[in-house]
Amino acid sequence: MPPLSAAAPFPDLVEESLDEATFLWRRWEGELSSLTRNISDVWSWTEDRLHGALDGVHLGGAVGDAVMNGLLSAEPERIAACTAVLASSEPGAVKLVTQALAAADGGRLRAMMRGLELLGSKAALRAAAQALDADAPARAAALCRLAWFRRTTPGAELQAALRSDDPDAQADAIRAAVLLPESTGDALVAAAQRSPVPHVRQAAIEAGLSRGLPQSLAAAREAAERHGPAAGSSLRLLAMLGGAAEHDVVYAALRVPALQRDAIWALGHIATPRAVEACLAGMKYGNVARACGESYCHITGADLERDGLAVREVLADAPPFEEDDLDADLVPPAGDLWPLPDADAVRRDWTTRAPQFAADVRHVRGRPGTRDAFIAAVEQGPMLRRHDLVFELRARTRGQYDVETRAFTSRQRQMMAAARAAAGGG
Repeated sequence: MPPLSAAAPFPDLVEESLDEATFLWRRWEGELSSLTRNISDVWSWTEDRLHGALDGVHLGGAVGDAVMNGLLSAEPERIAACTAVLASSEPGAVKLVTQALAAADGGRLRAMMRGLELLGSKAALRAAAQALDADAPARAAALCRLAWFRRTTPGAELQAALRSDDPDAQADAIRAAVLLPESTGDALVAAAQRSPVPHVRQAAIEAGLSRGLPQSLAAAREAAERHGPAAGSSLRLLAMLGGAAEHDVVYAALRVPALQRDAIWALGHIATPRAVEACLAGMKYGNVARACGESYCHITGADLERDGLAVREVLADAPPFEEDDLDADLVPPAGDLWPLPDADAVRRDWTTRAPQFAADVRHVRGRPGTRDAFIAAVEQGPMLRRHDLVFELRARTRGQYDVETRAFTSRQRQMMAAARAAAGGG
């Protein structure tokens, strides 16, 4: 009698698992900037199920038709999921993904790198580095992003990206330069702060603040006062790391229509009673009311819906079919879905909270802005502002506190524990 062997999974079940993984991957990426869910919620609501779906694809064999066809998909999340399955499998599967990587470009390259950075084995990462020609700007940039995500010192790809004429590649290189030793990294970042390209200069300003370069805050203030392309990003930096003079730049930007939303976001980081009053004033204006509500909640710890501070909204009826725009984008920006604050109710709420808020003291979710309070907001608070909170902690501790906020939660928890210990928090 011949020996029994395990039955192979049905191809349609593997395809079903891949469909589920694609859906959950897309949902998980969105939840990394959730207004309401924290890192524990993201795990229990979505990420746990995502790993289960990926395991279902693994059971079908990483080099099955579903996965190989998925690499050719037009869906970034399906490409990323298939890459992740291949890059965490046996050497034969890793070889296949690196072959596909060598021919990828544009959005496909970015999607494949996302799968690699999240679940790629050490062997897969080494193979990817060899498969990508660092002399090509887009590929050098991809390796720089991978180095930053994995917190490994970048190599020749950094200089290749910097030497290129591609501003996006240059910006990716500058972000990775945060990982370089002080002797080489500081001079490189300082030079990039003089770039004529706004988003390259902005990447250098953020890198300089992370490294503690003294001229970086002044460069951020100059960019904000110019009201140019990088002004919005600079306002949040001034709010987090500046003093009263820099905060005045944020308040002045509230009067500039193109900068209002960025300035309101920055109010949440200034987080003083004066910033609360500015949020309350802004709630009277429909175009910025939701953003003001979010900043108010970040400062005070209120929850508009939980605390009965939101307007009860009724969804509009769908238009008649003949009047409907079938080409319209039906997915509104995330900020347009935030709760609409009831300005009068929020004013009454602030009246009860205000006595606990000292003037000129920053707060985060209702607590004075100590290092422990910021760390608690990263570990327990909503996902939406965690990237900014980690950036501020990294800058203030000269890199001792560092968490990759776009990683899977298991790695984030490991980094949070190590960062808390290194920064002396809690």
